[in-house]
Amino acid sequence: MLTERSANLCWGQRYHWLRYLAAPAGSRHEAHITDSFPLPAGVTVTQIQLALNCLVRRHEVLRTVFALDARGLPRQHVQPPAPMPITLAVADDGTATPAEAIRGVTETDFDMGREWPIRACVVTAAGVVKRLHMVFNHVAFDDVSLGALRSDLDMMLTAVISGRPVALQPVAHQPVDLARRESALPSASTQPALEHWRDEVRRLPADVFASRRRRVPVPGAAHSASLTSPSLLQTTQDIGKRQRVWPSAVHLAAYSVTMAAYTGEKCTAHRMYTSQREASGYPSVVTCMSYPTMVRIDLSDDPPFSEVLRRATARVEQSLAHAHVPYDEIAELVACESTRRGQPVRLASELNFLSQAPKSCGTRRDRLTPNPAPADWARAGSDTYFRIYEWSDGVTLVLQAMAAVMRREDVERWLRGYARLLAAHRDPAVDLRVSQVAGLLGFAPDASRRIVRVGPDAVDVDETEAVLCGHAAVDSAQLSVVDRGLVANVVVKGSVTAAALRRHVLGAMFEHAAVRCPDWFRLVDIEGLAPTLAGDGLDHDVLLAGTAAERALAAAVSQVNGVGRLNLADSYPASGGRALRSPRVVEALRESGWAGISIGQLGTARPLSALAGLLERA
Repeated sequence: MLTERSANLCWGQRYHWLRYLAAPAGSRHEAHITDSFPLPAGVTVTQIQLALNCLVRRHEVLRTVFALDARGLPRQHVQPPAPMPITLAVADDGTATPAEAIRGVTETDFDMGREWPIRACVVTAAGVVKRLHMVFNHVAFDDVSLGALRSDLDMMLTAVISGRPVALQPVAHQPVDLARRESALPSASTQPALEHWRDEVRRLPADVFASRRRRVPVPGAAHSASLTSPSLLQTTQDIGKRQRVWPSAVHLAAYSVTMAAYTGEKCTAHRMYTSQREASGYPSVVTCMSYPTMVRIDLSDDPPFSEVLRRATARVEQSLAHAHVPYDEIAELVACESTRRGQPVRLASELNFLSQAPKSCGTRRDRLTPNPAPADWARAGSDTYFRIYEWSDGVTLVLQAMAAVMRREDVERWLRGYARLLAAHRDPAVDLRVSQVAGLLGFAPDASRRIVRVGPDAVDVDETEAVLCGHAAVDSAQLSVVDRGLVANVVVKGSVTAAALRRHVLGAMFEHAAVRCPDWFRLVDIEGLAPTLAGDGLDHDVLLAGTAAERALAAAVSQVNGVGRLNLADSYPASGGRALRSPRVVEALRESGWAGISIGQLGTARPLSALAGLLERA
């Protein structure tokens, strides 16, 4: 008899689970995976139903829900086999059109705590099946899983139509088995990898787009364009063969150099989607085992492209060697580094290399196409998303970028510059340095902004001074950079401490571009009567909950995470709040009648007191 099985989330599921819940309701379908499955001629709805029912029985992930337990942690629960729900769209019955039905199953958010992570829509006309449209939640599926599923479904449909039994290899392991294996690993087994990432996080540029980031008239606006080039396929293959690396490494080097040319940064960093199947020990498990891995490439010595290519290859190998860790713990390291540095550490650019062979790119000449604005993606919290599709006869580059970091014309110029950079290096005699590429692509810096450097980080002087002046007790502020770091000379018109100013900046800096908390404060009374006070603001007193909002937040954080009395001067991660429990904190606040903060905001360096200031009665 089959009984319900449950376990923690697999490591590969955690990133997508957090990202899905952090996205606003109504926009989460941007992360759905859709596919139209080829069907044998003459197949019926009943036969499709039988094949899907067999598939659901065979693969536990198809009947798994992902719900919070009593402790606020996500768990995967495998439900008993049951008939697979199917949406039937009849093209000629006068009801909703097939397009409307498909849009409904595609764009409706998954209720992960109650709904299986798969949907099916069968389109018929005059009683004949025309199409099987499938929708998958990325939490449970990646490309490898979908390939296995497609193969099994083909075999099952063939067997159902022929009336013969299907011969499939037994399923060796299910997602619950993998999750239990990961949970059983001693904490010491991941410590070397986490130490590697802790060191990497400390070396990250705070914001690759610091000198480009700006406020835009329409918050949440984004742009997208695609460049398809038949010649780029042979170009990257020639460069890779000459340098003895994979074409994907050639693209990574080109991405890093083009991004450095655009941003003016000496170090680039992004998240690259990688598969952890082999590292998991259970490579055949049908679930999502692909999630982003941090890649940082130092270009401060102005290396030639061949050296960037060597570094990119080495950095990917190093990242992959340490990639098999729970992603939520990496996110917590980044949040704590933001607190330590006093500046938002943003790692919000993704790169994905996707092989589409043996399919064709469909064009014989280069073609740049503006895409519709990615409105739903723009609400997911990323800065850019760059995809490289490698076809049998070409390459397609797709760039999505928030308007806050790239204008529409910048997106198109970036793509053309990327292709021009690669085309130039098809010639073995060409080996451009990063500075030469910047001149070639023609990205001029924004001369209107006062940008200073504090270590490797760019800081906007005007924005930081404006944030300081936003405190009620500050009359004026002036910044300077000295050996000890960023110093703020602040004229105050009331009673305030360096610690209070630090908390104020930590709470407000996420709504501005390239703002950093000063490393040292010099405070003087506006009348010049009081003695000058100085300090780094780190020696703050304990802040206890005072307002109703602060009490509600403190209660939710304490209860969900099992921690004692909180210091509201600390951030959620610094208070012992875990990333995987943050959805339950938001839920607990809503249950007590409060709204206004998101999962993403909890996972930052904002002090709890600042977060409480965002709460309002629901």
